[in-house]
Amino acid sequence: MSTATLARSDRIPTGISGLDNIIQGGLIRGDVHLLTGGPGTGKTIMASRIVYNAIKNSGETAVYATFEESTDFFRRNLARLGTDFSSMIDEGKIKIIDLEILRGKGLESNIAYLLEIVGKAKASILVIDSLTALLLACETQFEQRTFMKTVYKSLKGKGVTTIMTVSLNEDGRIGPEGFLSDSVMLLENWIDKNQFKTRFIVQKMRGTDHSRRYHSLTIGPEISISRF
Repeated sequence: MSTATLARSDRIPTGISGLDNIIQGGLIRGDVHLLTGGPGTGKTIMASRIVYNAIKNSGETAVYATFEESTDFFRRNLARLGTDFSSMIDEGKIKIIDLEILRGKGLESNIAYLLEIVGKAKASILVIDSLTALLLACETQFEQRTFMKTVYKSLKGKGVTTIMTVSLNEDGRIGPEGFLSDSVMLLENWIDKNQFKTRFIVQKMRGTDHSRRYHSLTIGPEISISRF
């Protein structure tokens, strides 16, 4: 179904300059969205800024689950980059949890725990940063695919809008999670005339007539996407 028939309230604007224009106004509610790319491409910064903007501008509530660093370190680093969740945490608009405490527990238990937190917080958005850290517990691609099917079904059943950061495989490709998600947005570092730059492309977004070309991505106090 074309999103031309959907009401605007069925999307959450990202607030990222230039992004909403190329994805018909924002992320479809209740869908599973992947932000994927190599190390240092800005996946965490972009995911956190989308959530920050959604809370500030659209009145959303969120749970942000970080696996790769402690919550204090995570908050401090983001604040230095212009995304300060302090007041939002105090107001109960976002809950940041450290998935490190779940190491050694079953993968399904991790997801069940996250959904329990989402329910208690009455959150409309869930961020998992990063999904890759969870998938490392899977020994085979079959286990990864089975786990992703379970995750996708659970998240869709709850109707929570989910943003997950994902690292590319060693061969530069996304794993089975790319096929079992509603959208895939790719961030890539590249060299242009001896200058280090980042580019962005929407590889897929179900129900959306999105741009199919690369855009320049600028990450700083403000994040913006523009045409080359």
